[in-house]
Amino acid sequence: MKSQLVNEIGGQRTFVVVLDPGEEAFAALTAFAVEQKIGSASLTAIGAFEKATVGWFDPASKTYRKIPVDEQCEVLSAIGDVALGDDDKPSLHVHAVLGLSDGTTRGGH
Repeated sequence: MKSQLVNEIGGQRTFVVVLDPGEEAFAALTAFAVEQKIGSASLTAIGAFEKATVGWFDPASKTYRKIPVDEQCEVLSAIGDVALGDDDKPSLHVHAVLGLSDGTTRGGH
């Protein structure tokens, strides 16, 4: 992963983060938030994944259903936030829309 602080005003920081090929995005971004002591943030992202798994929340069972994407896909949009969890560590919450080779999309957490 490469990162650069591109702006800092009044204690608010803006970073650009570029993940390495094959790097697991959720774990890498969580580690970055811990390293930078980020307790509150918003994030936006674009890019690509070699493969991915997103989740759909089922309110009846209160669980996430996994939606595997077993092919190269484009991250058409990813938005989310970082907040401190019950353990006082940064916790990511991200929604993503992934574009597949046939033009369809998959989305979820």
